Amino acid sequence: MKGENKLDFSLFSFLAVLLSSTVAAMGLGGGTVLLLYLSFFSSLTQPQMQSVNLLLFLPAAVISLLIHRKNGLIDTTFLKPCLLGGIIGGIGGSLLSNNLNLDLLKKGFGVFLLLIGIRELFLSLSYLYKNFLHHKA
Repeated sequence: MKGENKLDFSLFSFLAVLLSSTVAAMGLGGGTVLLLYLSFFSSLTQPQMQSVNLLLFLPAAVISLLIHRKNGLIDTTFLKPCLLGGIIGGIGGSLLSNNLNLDLLKKGFGVFLLLIGIRELFLSLSYLYKNFLHHKA
Protein backbone atom coordinates (compact mmCIF):
# COMPACT_ATOMS: atom_id res chain seq x y z
CA MET A 1 0.00 0.00 0.00
CA LYS A 2 1.20 3.47 -0.81
CA GLY A 3 2.17 5.58 2.18
CA GLU A 4 2.17 2.56 4.49
CA ASN A 5 4.62 2.72 7.38
CA LYS A 6 6.45 -0.54 7.82
CA LEU A 7 9.72 -2.10 8.76
CA ASP A 8 10.76 -4.98 6.53
CA PHE A 9 12.28 -7.92 8.37
CA SER A 10 15.79 -8.76 7.26
CA LEU A 11 18.98 -10.14 8.71
CA PHE A 12 20.20 -6.54 8.98
CA SER A 13 17.09 -5.59 10.98
CA PHE A 14 17.50 -8.60 13.24
CA LEU A 15 21.17 -7.78 13.87
CA ALA A 16 20.32 -4.13 14.63
CA VAL A 17 17.74 -5.17 17.23
CA LEU A 18 20.16 -7.75 18.67
CA LEU A 19 22.96 -5.17 18.89
CA SER A 20 20.76 -2.53 20.49
CA SER A 21 19.37 -5.08 22.96
CA THR A 22 22.89 -6.20 23.89
CA VAL A 23 24.06 -2.62 24.35
CA ALA A 24 20.93 -1.86 26.39
CA ALA A 25 21.58 -4.88 28.62
CA MET A 26 24.97 -3.37 29.42
CA GLY A 27 23.32 -0.05 30.31
CA LEU A 28 24.91 1.79 27.40
CA GLY A 29 21.88 3.30 25.68
CA GLY A 30 20.70 0.55 23.36
CA GLY A 31 17.45 2.42 22.82
CA THR A 32 19.39 5.23 21.22
CA VAL A 33 21.08 2.76 18.86
CA LEU A 34 17.71 1.29 17.95
CA LEU A 35 16.15 4.72 17.35
CA LEU A 36 19.04 5.72 15.09
CA TYR A 37 18.65 2.50 13.12
CA LEU A 38 14.91 2.98 12.77
CA SER A 39 15.39 6.62 11.75
CA PHE A 40 17.69 5.74 8.88
CA PHE A 41 16.39 2.37 7.70
CA SER A 42 12.62 2.38 8.21
CA SER A 43 9.67 4.43 7.11
CA LEU A 44 8.18 4.52 10.61
CA THR A 45 7.09 7.82 12.10
CA GLN A 46 8.72 9.17 15.28
CA PRO A 47 5.87 8.01 17.56
CA GLN A 48 5.95 4.54 15.96
CA MET A 49 9.73 4.32 16.47
CA GLN A 50 9.31 5.30 20.11
CA SER A 51 6.65 2.60 20.50
CA VAL A 52 8.97 -0.07 19.08
CA ASN A 53 11.73 1.14 21.39
CA LEU A 54 9.40 0.98 24.40
CA LEU A 55 8.18 -2.52 23.51
CA LEU A 56 11.79 -3.74 23.47
CA PHE A 57 12.63 -1.89 26.69
CA LEU A 58 9.78 -3.22 28.83
CA PRO A 59 10.86 -6.90 29.02
CA ALA A 60 14.43 -5.87 29.92
CA ALA A 61 13.11 -3.52 32.59
CA VAL A 62 10.92 -6.24 34.15
CA ILE A 63 13.81 -8.73 34.21
CA SER A 64 16.13 -6.13 35.73
CA LEU A 65 13.56 -5.24 38.36
CA LEU A 66 13.11 -8.89 39.35
CA ILE A 67 16.88 -9.45 39.60
CA HIS A 68 17.41 -6.29 41.65
CA ARG A 69 14.52 -7.23 43.93
CA LYS A 70 15.94 -10.72 44.43
CA ASN A 71 19.33 -9.22 45.33
CA GLY A 72 17.78 -6.72 47.76
CA LEU A 73 18.88 -3.70 45.75
CA ILE A 74 15.53 -1.92 45.61
CA ASP A 75 14.92 0.86 48.11
CA THR A 76 11.14 1.14 48.42
CA THR A 77 11.35 4.47 50.28
CA PHE A 78 10.83 6.45 47.09
CA LEU A 79 8.68 3.90 45.27
CA LYS A 80 5.34 5.74 45.51
CA PRO A 81 6.65 9.17 44.43
CA CYS A 82 8.62 7.58 41.57
CA LEU A 83 5.62 5.57 40.36
CA LEU A 84 3.37 8.61 40.56
CA GLY A 85 5.90 10.79 38.73
CA GLY A 86 6.43 8.10 36.08
CA ILE A 87 2.72 7.67 35.44
CA ILE A 88 2.05 11.42 35.28
CA GLY A 89 5.14 12.01 33.14
CA GLY A 90 4.28 9.13 30.80
CA ILE A 91 0.72 10.28 30.24
CA GLY A 92 1.75 13.94 29.93
CA GLY A 93 4.60 13.13 27.54
CA SER A 94 2.33 10.95 25.42
CA LEU A 95 -0.33 13.64 25.17
CA LEU A 96 2.27 16.29 24.40
CA SER A 97 4.05 14.22 21.73
CA ASN A 98 0.75 13.36 20.01
CA ASN A 99 -0.14 17.04 19.77
CA LEU A 100 3.24 18.38 18.61
CA ASN A 101 4.26 18.93 15.02
CA LEU A 102 6.21 15.83 13.88
CA ASP A 103 9.13 17.91 12.54
CA LEU A 104 9.35 19.83 15.82
CA LEU A 105 9.32 16.54 17.73
CA LYS A 106 12.13 15.12 15.56
CA LYS A 107 14.26 18.25 15.93
CA GLY A 108 13.67 18.44 19.66
CA PHE A 109 14.64 14.80 20.09
CA GLY A 110 17.75 15.34 17.96
CA VAL A 111 18.82 18.31 20.08
CA PHE A 112 18.15 16.26 23.23
CA LEU A 113 20.35 13.39 21.96
CA LEU A 114 23.07 15.84 20.97
CA LEU A 115 23.09 17.49 24.41
CA ILE A 116 23.17 14.12 26.18
CA GLY A 117 26.03 12.99 23.91
CA ILE A 118 28.04 16.14 24.65
CA ARG A 119 27.41 15.71 28.39
CA GLU A 120 28.53 12.07 28.28
CA LEU A 121 31.64 13.01 26.30
CA PHE A 122 32.65 15.63 28.87
CA LEU A 123 31.94 13.27 31.77
CA SER A 124 34.08 10.59 30.12
CA LEU A 125 36.92 13.01 29.44
CA SER A 126 36.74 14.27 33.02
CA TYR A 127 36.89 10.71 34.34
CA LEU A 128 39.87 9.89 32.12
CA TYR A 129 41.68 13.02 33.21
CA LYS A 130 41.06 12.45 36.92
CA ASN A 131 41.92 8.75 36.93
CA PHE A 132 44.53 8.26 34.24
CA LEU A 133 46.06 11.48 32.98
CA HIS A 134 46.32 13.57 36.13
CA HIS A 135 49.58 12.62 37.82
CA LYS A 136 49.99 13.82 41.36
CA ALA A 137 53.51 14.88 42.25
